[in-house]
This record gives sequence, structure tokens and C-alpha cells, in this order.
Amino acid sequence: MLASKAKEKAESEKVGAGGPGQIEGRIEGLAAQDRQFRDAMPIAAVNEAKLRPGLGLAQIVAVCLEAYADRPALARRATSVVADPVTGRASLRLEPAFETLTYRQLWSRARALANTWYHSESSPLRANDLLCVIAFAGVDFTTVDLAAIHNGVVVVPLQTNAPQQQLRDIVKEVQPRWLATSLECLETAIDLVLDGHRPSGLLLFDYHPEVDDERERYERAQTRLAASGMSDLLLILQAAIDGGSRLEPAPLYSEEDTERRMCTIYYTSGSTGSPKGAMYPELMVKASWCAVSSLPLLYMHYMPMNHSFGRSGVFLTLGSGGTCHFTAKADLSSLFDDIGLARPTSMGIVPRICEMLHQQYHVGLERRRSESVDIAVLKRELMMDVRNRVLGGRLLSGNFGSAPLAPDLRQFMEDCLGFKLDDHYGATEISGAVRNTYVMRPPVVDYKLDDVPELGYFKTDRPYPRGELLIKTDSLMLGYFKRPEVTASVFDADGFYKTGDIMAEIGEDQLVYVDRRNNVLKLAQGEFVAISRLEALYTNGHALIRQVYLYGTSERSFLLGVFVPNEDVLTEEGIAGDDRAIHSAIRKAIKEVARTEQLNGYEVPRDFIIEREPFSVENGLLAGIGKYQRPRFKERYGARLEDLYIEIAASQTNELESLRREGRDAPVAQVVARIAGATLGIDVPDLSVNATFTELGGDSLSALSCSLLLEEIYGVEVPVGVINNPAGGLLHVSRYIERARQGAHQRPTFASIHGRGATQIRASDLTIDKFLDAETLARASDLKPARAHIRTVLVTGANGFLGRFLCLEWLQRVAAVGGKVICIMRGRDASAARERIAQVFETGDANLQKQFEALAAEHLEVLAGDLGEHNLGLSPADWQRLADEVDLIVHPAALVNHVLPYSQLFGPNVLGTAELICLALTIRTKPISFVSTVAAAAIPEGGLIDEDADVRAATPVRPLDGDRYADGYANSKWAGEALLRDANERFGLPVAVFRSGMILAHSQFIGQLNVPDMFTRWLLSIAMTGLAPRSFYAEGDANAHYDGLPVDFTAKSIAALTADALAGYRTWHVVNPHDDGISMDTFVDWATVHGCQIRRIDEYANWLARFETALRALPEKVRQQSSLPLIHQLRVPSPRVAGTSVPTVRFEDDVRKFMVAGDGRIPHISADFIGKYLADMRHLRLMN
Repeated sequence: MLASKAKEKAESEKVGAGGPGQIEGRIEGLAAQDRQFRDAMPIAAVNEAKLRPGLGLAQIVAVCLEAYADRPALARRATSVVADPVTGRASLRLEPAFETLTYRQLWSRARALANTWYHSESSPLRANDLLCVIAFAGVDFTTVDLAAIHNGVVVVPLQTNAPQQQLRDIVKEVQPRWLATSLECLETAIDLVLDGHRPSGLLLFDYHPEVDDERERYERAQTRLAASGMSDLLLILQAAIDGGSRLEPAPLYSEEDTERRMCTIYYTSGSTGSPKGAMYPELMVKASWCAVSSLPLLYMHYMPMNHSFGRSGVFLTLGSGGTCHFTAKADLSSLFDDIGLARPTSMGIVPRICEMLHQQYHVGLERRRSESVDIAVLKRELMMDVRNRVLGGRLLSGNFGSAPLAPDLRQFMEDCLGFKLDDHYGATEISGAVRNTYVMRPPVVDYKLDDVPELGYFKTDRPYPRGELLIKTDSLMLGYFKRPEVTASVFDADGFYKTGDIMAEIGEDQLVYVDRRNNVLKLAQGEFVAISRLEALYTNGHALIRQVYLYGTSERSFLLGVFVPNEDVLTEEGIAGDDRAIHSAIRKAIKEVARTEQLNGYEVPRDFIIEREPFSVENGLLAGIGKYQRPRFKERYGARLEDLYIEIAASQTNELESLRREGRDAPVAQVVARIAGATLGIDVPDLSVNATFTELGGDSLSALSCSLLLEEIYGVEVPVGVINNPAGGLLHVSRYIERARQGAHQRPTFASIHGRGATQIRASDLTIDKFLDAETLARASDLKPARAHIRTVLVTGANGFLGRFLCLEWLQRVAAVGGKVICIMRGRDASAARERIAQVFETGDANLQKQFEALAAEHLEVLAGDLGEHNLGLSPADWQRLADEVDLIVHPAALVNHVLPYSQLFGPNVLGTAELICLALTIRTKPISFVSTVAAAAIPEGGLIDEDADVRAATPVRPLDGDRYADGYANSKWAGEALLRDANERFGLPVAVFRSGMILAHSQFIGQLNVPDMFTRWLLSIAMTGLAPRSFYAEGDANAHYDGLPVDFTAKSIAALTADALAGYRTWHVVNPHDDGISMDTFVDWATVHGCQIRRIDEYANWLARFETALRALPEKVRQQSSLPLIHQLRVPSPRVAGTSVPTVRFEDDVRKFMVAGDGRIPHISADFIGKYLADMRHLRLMN
């Protein structure tokens, strides 16, 4: 079974990163028992000497190397020359030990080379001359480097695996006087000399003439040079040292005020474009030599020297009297053997090394996992093995800074090592700037964040300001070599360097890396994707996944990827030779990581390429420090990934066309599965699992697509509510279609009532005889009268926002007379249905939950059913019992969706109301209390009808306008009113209609607010983005007013007025009518008073643009609950209306008459109420 992070999290028990006491104990133990450790301790007097003011870089180097003369300075793997028993050819064999060079020996070699360069008449290398070095780190590289520093030479280390053209361009730009190379890079160096710039000399090191292969490579190089007339160009390092040791000592470079003198050029990796040469002054290089370490540095070095991270490791070690151990092979194949032999106390950390250790740990965990093994003990054992065997047992410090380390991977490493890793942020151009999230002062002088509007990062972001980091620091490059225009472009007008990195400022002088500006991708639907973060999550999230490259464009709505599997795991699973099995296993692993990390759908690659060759330095996909060379990835995989996009689109189109042609004759369950799969772009689900459409990643719009296609295939209307039913999966959808095709209980549909494709609906269409069967209609004229006293109340929609409090109100009322409330709720059974209601009262308010549970235990019955189904989806026995027992029907239930058209809301909202009318007209008349919306009172030509008007006469025809906000919902409520009017007119059915405006949060109970409603979205969005316009209203003289009432007052009003409306037909407009000047602008002011930091933007259009961009940059969970889906409602300022335009005479009079809420007053919205709203959102973790 493949190991996954999900399993690890489920069983996790931390070994624990040791605290200061534990680390101190380990240090004391090593100091007492380990002589090598003790002898490498820095000397205070040397630290003091190297920090004397006025010393230049070369002088500081001399101080350190001479003071620690007898200590071991550098260490490399010991080798021996061995002869092949067959061919007799000599080669080098690595021995299981390190051999060392003392500081005296190292300085002697460096000074001898410096002498050779300084005294050469034909090809001298002296102060401010340029030297390019192309080689991996090692003893000889360090010798060359120190000799250059001795003479004041400018060192330009080159990337060993860079493309030849890139190296050629750099050398051409630098025009070095000398070029130095290891034997491994000799052929590349010869190519550079022959193809471009010819230096005065070419120095060869890491060369063993006794080894046949190496000698032959040297001879071939000499032959090539001789053929071009440069037979005297190549000089072997050992010959240069031997010759230089016989010369007069060259003067140690020394000038005054050298801190701003260029001494190094580091070329950027080119991961985002052409490399640029960052010119380092002595000040930046001296920092590593002058650092004071409190620990002995037995350093493990495996980093490339063309990066400041690589050279600084050597310089820090030598400046502290430690020993720098070099890994034996540039491809790092011997690294873990080298670490085990060296047993370092310190080393740099890069993600790739952590990933290798993590995968090794996972494989060991999976191999040894069994039911008989204590998983916590096994994990500790494996982590201790990493610490003591793999890493040598005395590693006390480690830092990372070449690339961000994923949080889980960092935690794993810290648990293994027993100490906190040092997190250094910097860039080639500025060296170090942030350590463990805190700005380093010095060298940082000042910093600021700059808005990145195209990616949605602003200084006004909440909870933390975000933007590109701009910085002023003493540790700053002099500029880009020979690139004045590029240099100018990376500084702003105030002299701040633009890092290109997005940071969040989580506190004063405290910054957290978000992503590289160039690594954030905007997809076609407007989602922002942090590519490198996702790559790290997938790479570290599952043992099967070794490496990941993700790909997307702003023209596509989903990602693709290239995945490199872990070959060891493939072999272990027995699928290494089965491409289909590998693809399937990787897909499963991706899903596990996505589920564990709770990734959004657009963060999961839709499909991918399997690559068996790992991304590496050798194939040009990684820079020397493991950083992705993204242009190289695009060159290598871009065309194939674009073809994959085309293939996916074609496959989806072909599948849908095939379903249209052949679907009617195929098994319904199979067709439903295929349609869901094609619509959502996922594997065809197994219907036996009965996953809901939402669980598969669907929403109302994708459900609408499925609905329309199913109707096209089967000629059966399948409402979105059926597809999105939270209590039933796709199997429920297929059964719904099968029942409809069999003709069981032929139900009215949008098409049968209004005509297929209707663009307007008529009240004359909505007569009760089209919905009720003939027998029910015949008996409805001779029913028992409604009961005068209410004891049994049927409440629909009790898990809805208003419905739950109407349920609570009626529970309180019937409890007083020993009655009960019956609720119908969708659910797999009555228990599941009851649980759905109970859950809405579990928002953290103990008083509310206690009150509900006490009442429900004695007075609540819940039945599993569906209002849109025949007989409410109840059994015949339950239907008959309700028809006999129920005294009053309270109907707030509805599918509230402001996007779906009327045709899709017809089933749950109109047909559901008709089913309740049928119940109300069976056996005994039952009054209906119907919750509508003020939008149903709107006259299409403009204006609103009053509380007495008959909707059928006032608005006999209503257009179906899909572009109008919530048009479908408003029309479905209007249609419900039309049916109720007809039932009242024909059969005297008592009806009370409550047209409600905006229903706001509960004024008392904690956490009770309607998360998806427009107001909550708006307030959350303003608070999270910290952005508001100067005013939300158009210019005008009237005092703007916001029409909204707390849900508790709304529920009390409806219950109280219903109890007095058991005959006739009455309508109330339940809105806030006060001309009090309390508006959205007021709410922003009050939110500020309650701690929200909100910036006002003068121009409305400017605010809207910034607001929308900021919303798109929010985390997906917050973004889904923000105003973004309803942003079109904010496109223009709202009109100023004094009070309300809705007629409210009856509502105001009856609230006073019946003393609703105890005082008979309609409440005003207050500052405290908005404060509670914000507190509720924090309580529900919608915002910080």
C-alpha cells in the first residue's frame, strides 16, 4: 500500500524539535566526549582580530588563515589509485574516510598560486582583473578562490550545468583575463575559449595525471588548443603552485575604503529569463568571514559555488576556525555517505535534500508498518535513524534559503534533527535580509511592500498587508554588470530594490514569503494559483511522487502537470513496468494529497505526463542549487502539455456528443455517471459509492449543465435541486430519471405548465387544478374546517436560516399547549434528516443548543422526505397521518439560488408549494403561512405592489430575464403566491404571505448568521479586503438607508402574525421602513470602530476594480463566501432611498398591535449589531 501524508497525519505523534535545553545538553556532551568537536571551537581573540575596523577582504582572510594555521581547514574524500585487473587502466577509488588540509597548507597553496599570477609577465592576474571559474566546490576551487582574493582579483563563478550558449554569452560579457576550470568541466571551458573569448590563461585543477581517463581528457584538450594556436594557454594548478612557491611573495591586496569595491560577480540562475551579473562589493563578501559562530563548524558542503549560498558556506567555516568537508561527487550521488563519514555539526539545507530524506523515511515506514507495530515507536525509530546514522548524529544547526521549504517538510526535518532550522530569505542581489521571518537590522535599512494589482496583492489586504518586497540594505549589489538599464529597472524612484518576491507583513519587521511574483498564475476563471507552493505540496505529500512540474495558462481553467514517480516505490508495488498502473497510482496519490491539504479543485491537475527521468542539473531542468529552470521546463514539456489540453477538450466534446447520440439507449446510471464525469472533468465515478454531486466538485452551474443535458437525452426535466441534493448521490439522480421515464406519478413541469422554452410566465398558467389530482380537488370543497387551536405545526425548511428560528418559535408555542412541530427534511432516513436540523443549532452558542434540544426532545418529529416529490416524498401512511393531524403549515422552505433560472427552481419552489397546498386541502383545511420575498412584489415595468394587491391581477405576466439578479428565485416565489391565491379563491384556504427583505444575523445567539446571503458576503468582503468606496450610493439629497432586519425579529413577527391569520388571505411586507440614514456607509464606519482596518477609495470604479482583484486573491474558502459571485450587484453605486420604497402600512400597524418582540417596535440596525456580526464571522472562522 502506498504511503501518504494523509495516513501520516492521521497517526502523527511528533518526535519533537528539541528546545534550547536539549540542544545545550547535546552540545555539552559533544564538547566533553568529542575531541574533533572541541578542537574546532572558534577562538574569541581571532573573532576580535578579524573585526578590527578598516580591514579589507584579503586582510581578513589572512588574519583567519594564519591564526588557525594548525587546524584542519578543508576535507575531501580520500582516494586511492587502482588498476583494472583486465585492462590495467588506472582509476580513482573513493575510500571511506576524509583527508584534510590545514589552514597553513591551504594558505601556502593559495599564496603560491597568487605569486604565479602576480609575477607573470605575459598573463598576470592582479587587482580588479576578472577571473571566471567553472567547477564544482572542492579543495582546489577554494585554493583558486583564495588566491584571487589575495591578489584583489574579481571572481566570477559560473554555473557548471548551464547551457553552452548561456555560458558563452556570460564569458563574452565578462571578458575574463583568466579562466579556471576543473577537469570535469574542461571540455566546456575549451569550447568557450575556441568559440568566443580567448583569455590570457586557462587554469586546470582537480586533475590527477596518474588516472588514465583524466590524462587522456587533458591530452585531448591540449590537442584542440594546439590546433588553434594556443598550446601554451593551459596551466595545471599543481604546476602553478610549484612555480609560485619559488617566487617572491606577491603583496596582499590592500587599499583604503574597499567596502564598495567590486570583488565578485554572481550571475543569476536564469530561472525566469537571461542571467544577469550581480556585482558584489567587498562588504557583502566580508560578511561571511566576519560572522561570529558560537559553535564549532564542521561543515558539510555540497552547494554549487556560482551561488552566494555556496561560497558563503566555505567562507563562514574558514572564518570560524572550522573544517569544511566537500562532497565527493558533483552529482551528489555520494552525499549521504559523505555526511555519514564527516558527521557535520552544520550544513546548508535545500528542499531536494529534505525531500530525499522524507521519501526515504516514508519508504521505511511503509515497509515496516504492520498491525503489530506501534506506529509512534516506529516513527521515532526511523527519525532517530535519520538523525544519528544518515546525518551523523552531531548536526546542531542548519539553514535553508535557496528556496522555500514546505511547512510539513520543515516540520519533519526539525523533528528528525531535534532543532529549529534557520530560515534565511535573501536574493542574489541583496544577500540575506530576513531570518526566521524577522527583518535583519543590520544590514537592512528600510523596506516597504508595493501593491501588485494584477495578482491581487495589496498593502490594504487583510489580515496582513501583502505585496512585492522593496528593500534598502547595506548588503546590496552595486548593480548588474554592464547592464545599466536593467539595473535602473530594479530600483524604484526612492532607491528601493524590487525583489520580485511577494511577502505578507505579519507584524512589525516580520515578513512571511508568499511566492515569487513570476510564479503566481492566473487561470481563465480568475483564480490565482501559487505554482511553486503546489509543487512542493505534491512532492512532499506522497511517497510515490518524487518531483512535480505544474503548468497552466490564463486561457485555461485547470492545471496540467509533469510527475516524476519514485522508482523505489514503483518497484515495491510491482508496477514499475506498467504505464497504465503508474498513471493510475499517481492520480490516486494526487487525490490523496489534495484531500489531505484541502486543495481547491483548480489546484489539482486535471491530467499529467509521466516522466521517468528525474529533473536534474544534468538535464538542464534544475539550477545548481535545485531551483527550477522554468524556461527549460517550458521548452521541454510545453508543446506536449498544450497538446494534452487540446486532447482533453476534444475528449470532453466527443464524450458529450456520444451521450447525446447514444445515451437514451444506455443504462441510466451509466449515463448519469458519464455526464457528471464529462461536465466536471473527472474520472467516471462509481455510483455504488453514491457520492453527491457537490462532493464530486460540482456547483449549481455545473449541475445546471447536467440538468439540461439529461433533459435533452431523456426528455425528462431533472431539476438542479435533484442533482445537488445533499441527501442523495448520483444514484438518486438515476432513480429519479427512471421513475419519470416509467410514468409513475406524472408531475407537472415547467414545460407542461408554461410551455417548453417559454420566455415569460403568466398567472393564468398557475391554477391549482393543473397541480392537484381530480380526487383531491373534488374533496377539497367539502373539507373539515381548520382547527381553531393550533397544536400540530408542519414547518418546512427547518435547516434554513429563517426556517430554523421559525421552527424554534413554533416549538416554544406548541410546548405551551403540549403540541408538537413536524418537520420534513431531505435525508437518507429520519435520523439523518433530524441530524441535519440539529446541526444548524450547533454554532457554538450553548444557550441556543440547550434550548433547542430541550424543546426538540419532547415536541419535535422529523420525517425524511422531499417537498418536490409526490406526496412530499413520504410513505402513504405518513402522508395520511399528516393530513389528519397537522393544524398549520409554515412554509419558509425554498431552493434559494440567485443564479439559477425559474425553470430550474420550478420543481423545488413552485411544485413544492403545490404539494403543500395538496396536503392543506386533504381531510381538513390547514392554513398556510408562506414566506415570500419583496422581489415578488416588483412590477416588471417598475414599482411595487402594496400589501393588499392580488399578484395575479397586479402582475399577470412576468418576463423570464436571466440577466436580472435573482430573477428565477423572485419568479418562483411569485408563482407560489399565485397558486396560493387560486387555492384561497377556490376553496377558501387560509393564507398568510410574508414578503421579506434582507434577513440579517440573530441579534443574540452566537454564530447565527446566513453565510451565503448578500449582506454577509458584503461585510465579510469589506473586512477581509480592507477596501470600501467613499460611498456605496449615488449622489443625491436623500439619506441612504439599508433595508434589513435581524432574523429573530423576522421569525417572531411571522409567528405572531400567522397566529392571528387563520382565515382569509393577508400579506405583509416584512422590511425595515425607518428613514434613519443608517446605510452601508454607516456599517463601514461601525466596522472600523470594531477593529477593522478599512481604506476608503474616492472613485467608485477604482474601488470596484481593486476590490474584485483583492477578492480573487483571497483563499478559496473565503473567496467562495465573498461578494465575488455577486460582484455584478456592485457594478454601480446604489440609489439613495429615504427609508424604504416598499409599502409597509399593514406590517407596521400589526407589529404595534400585537406587540411583536415585546415592545411592538421594528428595530433599527445598531453599531453593536454590526460588531456582533463581525464577532460571529470570526467565531465561525470566516475571518481572523
